[in-house]
Amino acid sequence: MAVEVAIIAALFVLVNGQVGGPISVLAVTPLVLLFLGATFLGAMFARSFKELTFVTVTITVTLTSYAFVPAIFTDVGSVALISPLTLVVRELQGEAITVAEFVFSTTPPLLCSGVFFGLGAGLYREEDMFDQRSLRGRVLDALVGPIPLRGKSGGVTARLDRVLPVDVTPLRQYLAVGGLTAALIPFVFVVQLLAIALLFALGEISIVLILVVVAVVEELAKSLHIYAGYTHQRFAGGRRRAVLLGVASGVGFFLAEKIALLAQLVGLPELAVGEAGLQGGIIPGPPVLTVLLFLLAPLALHVVTASISAIGASRGKRAYVAGVGLAMVVHLAYNLTVVVSVV
Repeated sequence: MAVEVAIIAALFVLVNGQVGGPISVLAVTPLVLLFLGATFLGAMFARSFKELTFVTVTITVTLTSYAFVPAIFTDVGSVALISPLTLVVRELQGEAITVAEFVFSTTPPLLCSGVFFGLGAGLYREEDMFDQRSLRGRVLDALVGPIPLRGKSGGVTARLDRVLPVDVTPLRQYLAVGGLTAALIPFVFVVQLLAIALLFALGEISIVLILVVVAVVEELAKSLHIYAGYTHQRFAGGRRRAVLLGVASGVGFFLAEKIALLAQLVGLPELAVGEAGLQGGIIPGPPVLTVLLFLLAPLALHVVTASISAIGASRGKRAYVAGVGLAMVVHLAYNLTVVVSVV
């Protein structure tokens, strides 16, 4: 952080002849935390120096693209503001920066860094740090941490079990699944923003490509932790339990995806690619469209697709792959029929 402040102060001295840049320091801070959080998580995933090198290079390339590519589109302010570096450039040039622009640029990477630190902390234990488990296994370990063990109580649940005649552990599991889904929303939002920035210049085909990215990323975010729970035998078997887990995940995603409302602060939905990529947080306008496209239809979509993936996850690896694939197809079909007609 000290190096970051020194660099920005030096830039201001070179450009303006005076020390300054408080907004720039605040704008770059989420990027610094995002790099640190992603690197920390990558280090917890890696089993060797070779894997660590590969992971860190991948993280650096991806996050550098997120930081610099949107800033290229200076003539399209809403796209440029995806990157917090745009705020730095504007302050260097003496341009005004609104609170809405600052919030839109800095909130997604800040929240995403929190997700990375949280997942990394879930692996910061002896059985994961000194075990030669595969990358897939470590990812599942990181996701399954907050999910309560089946048949075991703790904290509030232990006290409730003495009073209530029923086991409330399943309820805690549903809440944990919904909460995990909601916690992954910042990561989903950042990926969607990066996709918009990278595919923005491709023309009409960019809308379809962004819809594909949306379907893939959102369905994985809604189902990976459910699959992790089943692989670690956290959940009881049965289709009914799987459907309820899917409902919990879908509802959690529906509520948390309204973070996409930040996009309206800078007019990103005015672009076709922006509206296609962030339809979950866009208010169409008329009351009927608002109820149907902003509330009922997305809720039904997320619940149905998450339930499909959860049923697959309850039956094993191959069934999960098939289930989440089917959920992606359903999601993409919904996007192509409903969203494209609005865009």
